[in-house]
Amino acid sequence: MLASLPDWLFYGLPALLYLSLTAWAVAQVLGSAARRQQKTLWLALLLLFPLLGLFNWLIMGPRRVRTRPHDH
Repeated sequence: MLASLPDWLFYGLPALLYLSLTAWAVAQVLGSAARRQQKTLWLALLLLFPLLGLFNWLIMGPRRVRTRPHDH
């Protein structure tokens, strides 16, 4: 069944998903409040080790503090 898929679908969709997730992670790094050195290290990890860097970012990347809205 997988052999009957067109090449663009078999290779293109996973590549598009990966590129989208990487672009999102890079945007999150650049928009974070982390220090410049931390941003540089995360960007290097994301770009030099593509899958490992993305996986590490998803697991260990900075998290935003979520607060509940105040009841008025």
